Amino acid sequence: MKTYLYACMFIACFAMGCSEEGVGDKIDESPSLLADYTVLVQKDGVLKTALLNADSDGITVNSAQSDFEVVPMPDLSYRHGSKLGFYIPQVDCSAKISIHDFSEDTVVHTTVFTEDLNCDRDVKSIAFSGNKALVAYVIPSETKKDNYFLRILDLTKSPSSFTDVVLSKEPKQLLVSDNKVFLLSLDTDITNKYALTALNMDSGAVTHEVILGDDVLKISKDGMGNILVSYPNLHSIIDGNTMILGITTNYLLGKEPKFGYAKSEYFGEQTIYYPMASGSKSSYPNIAAVYDFKENMSVLYIYENFLSPEQRDLKYEIEDTTMVSYDAKNNLILIGYKKKGGSGKGGLMRIKPIPDPKFLDNVDLDGIPMELFSN
Repeated sequence: MKTYLYACMFIACFAMGCSEEGVGDKIDESPSLLADYTVLVQKDGVLKTALLNADSDGITVNSAQSDFEVVPMPDLSYRHGSKLGFYIPQVDCSAKISIHDFSEDTVVHTTVFTEDLNCDRDVKSIAFSGNKALVAYVIPSETKKDNYFLRILDLTKSPSSFTDVVLSKEPKQLLVSDNKVFLLSLDTDITNKYALTALNMDSGAVTHEVILGDDVLKISKDGMGNILVSYPNLHSIIDGNTMILGITTNYLLGKEPKFGYAKSEYFGEQTIYYPMASGSKSSYPNIAAVYDFKENMSVLYIYENFLSPEQRDLKYEIEDTTMVSYDAKNNLILIGYKKKGGSGKGGLMRIKPIPDPKFLDNVDLDGIPMELFSN
């Protein structure tokens, strides 16, 4: 039985400070704020890491070097806990997947396509979990409908063995939850509707399928193991075990949380942290947003509410928000941003969330932050 709710929006307001150091640079009443972060930054078309150390005095860049290998900025990536995987096509039309574990500082590589170097192959999505990696792809056909496949790779074998599963609909997105593969696909031949399909990770056998509608933006795995289906004007929660549709939340006009459009996101237990298109709410294209699924409320952290014009434009040189994450140990929101001027530089700031929002500290980065891992 579906339950319909409505989402609302709240704009977090901060006490504005006038000192050069900004609001809350010295927070005597705060806990130690001790933390270590690994930030993945983009610069000059490649990804590299920055190691950060933080305490009550602020954040500093650690000069130590991570074992993370510098990789070209990928078109496709997938995050699973402390691991981040990239799909990296090669010049000979083969490809590999590189999976980096930022908690163990290790990396695993696997070759995806070797038997048929088809340069027309169109890879739509990747995912991984445990010893399996998954690739959804399309082989175009000029004489009949395109061919759709899910490739399941065994990472424990070298060279990697694989199983190809024929799909009936065009694959759009993959994710993994509780050793099951969830595939968002589109029926381009008959209904033009999206479907959510659950498959066995080992065999690729279909166990469940649910028709979703014709305007799905993306699927995500929430902090409770359910599947979140995002639409422009609502979202639905589907039980990851039973595939039963649960709560559907409709958005009031002008109050849409827009997390379905976000290119990056971080899930807490019942919250999602993400960059949100600001519209008329801010002069910056994207701002930090937090959606609380329990309260059905978006909280917007707008730069104009907690930084002066001099801080935004001159001290931190903020151009746009590129990532939002969360430090659960210290209950802090982390906002990554791109600096103005095309320098390829960025920064990361920490703020306290509602009910006592407060700017804490900032660090400049040699690169634009894209992902963050709390160590």
